[in-house]
Amino acid sequence: MKSDAPIDPQLKHYIESSIIPQYNQLDSSHSPAHVHQVIQNSFEIAETLPVDLNIVYTVAAYHDIGLLYGRKNHESNSRKIVEQDAVLPHFFSPPVISMIGEAVEDHRASLPYEPRSLYGKIISEADRDLNFERILKRTLLFAYEKKQLTDLEQLHHEAYQYISKKYGPQSELKVWLDYRKNQDGLAVIYQKLAQPESFRHSFEKIVPLVIAASKETDD
Repeated sequence: MKSDAPIDPQLKHYIESSIIPQYNQLDSSHSPAHVHQVIQNSFEIAETLPVDLNIVYTVAAYHDIGLLYGRKNHESNSRKIVEQDAVLPHFFSPPVISMIGEAVEDHRASLPYEPRSLYGKIISEADRDLNFERILKRTLLFAYEKKQLTDLEQLHHEAYQYISKKYGPQSELKVWLDYRKNQDGLAVIYQKLAQPESFRHSFEKIVPLVIAASKETDD
């Protein structure tokens, strides 16, 4: 299938109605909005690649579903959910479902080995979503909701340290595909980390929105 082919409407209906809504049970940094962003990123990366968009779409939709069973080993749990899904065999052969499961399992940025397929490389790049403001927002949401950090200085310190460790020049971030948007985004992240005043300015702009959004979710 060419990468510009449409998604199977029945597959899309199943995933949009039965899979993606489950992300509402997770924290705000792993909401359906995040999944849709990763799907969009995946399609952009796949534009010039010889891939089946139905597979690209499915991998992106399931990549974090294992978080329903906790953060630890969530990528392996995501794979299990794919392989145990009773509906996917209506759309894919057993070998393809196995490949989808492997790609889902290979999505983490901290993966110690190269993703086993092109689909694994696509989801790895797509999930990074190297947009500084979105990363900062998701980091703050997780710190505020899950780690229950409410002091602004603690939140600032947590965000700077986390982003520096995961995405900074000394991080172990590996690039598997030539995706210009991520390359440009990474340059912005490096710039923000190198200029603490600029980082704080972004923090002070975003943190009130994060707190307000979290309170709305609680209500």
